[in-house]
Amino acid sequence: MSETSKKPRSVLALGMFDGVHVGHQALLRQAAEAARALSAQTVAFTFADAPGKLLHLPVTCLSTPDQRTRWLREAGADRVDMVDFTQAFADLSPEAFVGYLQERYDVAALAAGFNYTFGKYGAGTADTLRALGEEHGFQVLIAEPVLVDGEPVSSTRVRALVSEGRMEAARALLGRPYTLCGPVVSARHIGHELGYPTANVETGEQLLPPDGVYAAHALLDGAEHPAVTNVGKNPTVAGKMRTVETYILDESPSLYGQDLSVALLSRLREERTFPSLDALSEQIGRDVAAAKKLFNSRKKTVYNPKGL
Repeated sequence: MSETSKKPRSVLALGMFDGVHVGHQALLRQAAEAARALSAQTVAFTFADAPGKLLHLPVTCLSTPDQRTRWLREAGADRVDMVDFTQAFADLSPEAFVGYLQERYDVAALAAGFNYTFGKYGAGTADTLRALGEEHGFQVLIAEPVLVDGEPVSSTRVRALVSEGRMEAARALLGRPYTLCGPVVSARHIGHELGYPTANVETGEQLLPPDGVYAAHALLDGAEHPAVTNVGKNPTVAGKMRTVETYILDESPSLYGQDLSVALLSRLREERTFPSLDALSEQIGRDVAAAKKLFNSRKKTVYNPKGL
């Protein structure tokens, strides 16, 4: 048996895939269709960390590695290969990067987005990829941009919308609500004192929307629960750090140590300082009522729990 035949025959979808938005999903569908035609597996090849992290630049992500892996599989990947972005990778020329892929896989085809760049300083483009495909005898699939409101969908565009608190618009680009995920950690228990016990979610490097109160869905035991989420510093109680605190409307289980996903549906109001805890408690009651009204006014939407 030859060395090449020992490698998995693969169609590789290339990209960072942050957020796995509708453009990424279209690319994965195209790669999976080609893989079926070529009797190959579909592999999403991506990096565990954003390249900017290697340069010690501030990094915020739309999704955790676990979320990316789950959503890439749902979009059509048979497997997800997530490798560390090291200085050795950063120094590879476009030709050397493709050579690395050929050493690792029996490459039947490479698939990438229209704006994909690769290799040292991002010197490789879609045209470079096509030329290398012709040289080495593998197919190259370049996905056309997916348009929403007449503009190409991109992770950069999603980040801008999330940063502005435009959760409905971000959802249109993602194909699902923008979802924060992380372990529930112990906090100051102010919510319990006010009658609204909250789960404090540690979100790591995920991009947070503007401080404020959001109607949300929390995922517990594979089911969605309506919730209200506060993002901010809790100025009424002299908070100093930004936190993500979620009050689940229909139950208040103890979640410490568990991972919780919170899908942000709509921004209800900005965060502000109240003159007393009683005033804050009254406002939380109004926030809960506003969230319930929002939930009741919408037609019931079935979310894929795995998407959270």
